[in-house]
Amino acid sequence: MTPDTFSERYNPAIAQTMIELGNAMPGLAQYLGIELVEFGPGTLLARAQLGENLLTPSGNVHGGVLAGIMDHITGAVIYPLMPDGHWGATTELKLNYIAPVQAGTVDAHASVLAMTKRSAVVRGELQVQDRLVCAGQGTITIVAPRTP
Repeated sequence: MTPDTFSERYNPAIAQTMIELGNAMPGLAQYLGIELVEFGPGTLLARAQLGENLLTPSGNVHGGVLAGIMDHITGAVIYPLMPDGHWGATTELKLNYIAPVQAGTVDAHASVLAMTKRSAVVRGELQVQDRLVCAGQGTITIVAPRTP
């Protein structure tokens, strides 16, 4: 599947459910302050509110926090494109840390580059005030539900 065919498989109801339920679920995403804002066919806009509790002694956000955000958005973006009941598991994630990040708002963008029935290649970018601070690319394995 290529980006021009994502609109054929895009399920806006799943995207809306993810925004409504996903932003209320406890766990790492909530701890990191990640909010899913808007989905499109093969795209996701999210935002993270990073608190002082996520800073290193040098005053910058820990790289693991940015990796967690990137892992979350690159996985989430494929859900509205998958058949109902399928789920995604990150099998590879490569990041480039470009600039230090302080506490505050980080905008996160994810886009699906390619997708088959079994995997997806996804790009992610994190920005602070329109400045790129982290770029990444990952592979997500798509897992079908088990049949009893």
